[in-house]
Amino acid sequence: MPLRLYDDDPLRPAEREELEDDLIFFSDRELDLLGDLRGLDVLYAGGASLLWLEGLSQRIGEEGNLTALDLDAERVREGREALADAALAAPVRLVEGDVFEPPFGSQTFDLVYSSGLFHELDVRERAAEDAIEALVSVVRRGGRVATSDFVDCVPAAQLEDERLQAELAREVSGAELYGIGSPGRLVGLHEALLDDVRWRVSPPHEVRHLERLVLAEGEPEGLPLLPAGPQRRLRERREAYLERVRRQGYTRPATLYVEGSVPDENHANG
Repeated sequence: MPLRLYDDDPLRPAEREELEDDLIFFSDRELDLLGDLRGLDVLYAGGASLLWLEGLSQRIGEEGNLTALDLDAERVREGREALADAALAAPVRLVEGDVFEPPFGSQTFDLVYSSGLFHELDVRERAAEDAIEALVSVVRRGGRVATSDFVDCVPAAQLEDERLQAELAREVSGAELYGIGSPGRLVGLHEALLDDVRWRVSPPHEVRHLERLVLAEGEPEGLPLLPAGPQRRLRERREAYLERVRRQGYTRPATLYVEGSVPDENHANG
């Protein structure tokens, strides 16, 4: 759901404030599931969003450290600029890199956390299992790997949005996104490598005025570059989806939180 939130903003200031309050509430709801993070070395994998970095930093505190890993060089650059005015407690550094090959030594972090990472993974060359194995490798024994992501167990307009984005990416670049699936799919990734896996599904959280931003978005950049057939098909699907948003609003999916602990060496070798 790529949104250019401040270009020709269709929202009034009070509406923008309500939307941002709802996004903060959603972020806090998910981060609270991590429990006590004070003093930990934490990797936020696959993102550079200031909202999540501030929330994690405040929970970690000045005795810990937060590192964010993002493949997109432009997002890393923008994130570094935004950090100058951020409300941070723990030191934060942003690193450009791939979650399939994280540029860190083994057993570097106490916790690796991702939010919305897996459904956007390009798995045409390497499987999602490879990504979580790579992230597990940089966590200390007894540390944790935790994931928050959307799941498909509740009907939502955003599910169609994500399917359209995935098909467009496939047509433009050949990318195969992991996409939004069942809770069991993500839980299984964790259970294959981690101990004491626990999980919960949280209901959709409303973000006020989000449908106005979605409807104000211009046509996806890659769409006009497609051959006539795929271009027409995707435009028709997109128009049907936008009409649904006009009638029903932009509803969001349920969210899965799943975490597990990295086995100690004796267990791992057993």
